[in-house]
Amino acid sequence: VVPNDEAPGAAATDGGKADDADGDNAEEVHEDRSDDTVWESAEGKEEDDKIHSTVGQTKQQTLFIKLEHFVSLRFGKKGDPNRPTVHIDQVAEHQSDEDFWCIIDRKVFDLGPYLRGEAKHPGGKRILTRQLSMGGQDADERFVRWHHPSGNALRRAPEFFVGDLEGALPPSGGKCCRNCTVS
Repeated sequence: VVPNDEAPGAAATDGGKADDADGDNAEEVHEDRSDDTVWESAEGKEEDDKIHSTVGQTKQQTLFIKLEHFVSLRFGKKGDPNRPTVHIDQVAEHQSDEDFWCIIDRKVFDLGPYLRGEAKHPGGKRILTRQLSMGGQDADERFVRWHHPSGNALRRAPEFFVGDLEGALPPSGGKCCRNCTVS
């Protein structure tokens, strides 16, 4: 990823406009966005090449391998006595609009900083509140859908890692969301 000020056809000019591919001023550059998304260049892209090949694996397998790689760099390998664990009962205590833990590949992550505005989620706060409204602390499917194996989410995940899950995930009960009365 090339920083915006060095990218061909995206050099900012003095007039607050960006040049298009022909060098013409294409449109106004807006520093302040009206939504709560964060757009940033990928950091640590050189690390992507150090992770073994995942050719022939599904997107989910690739994401989970890389997720484990980055978590284990900070916390040790899964099963290490120094690596934190979290029982499913503890996870169940964190389901509010400002204190939400989710589970991805049996790893527990604290999304509270995003919901309280202490950190910015690139997809915005709304994507996280949607996961919460679906009654889903099990976020495997949505994580795989919205994240790319070479993206910053995997590199930043250890910042929000609480521990490995102990215990079975509760069944969803067939409900579409936590407020649903139809099963």
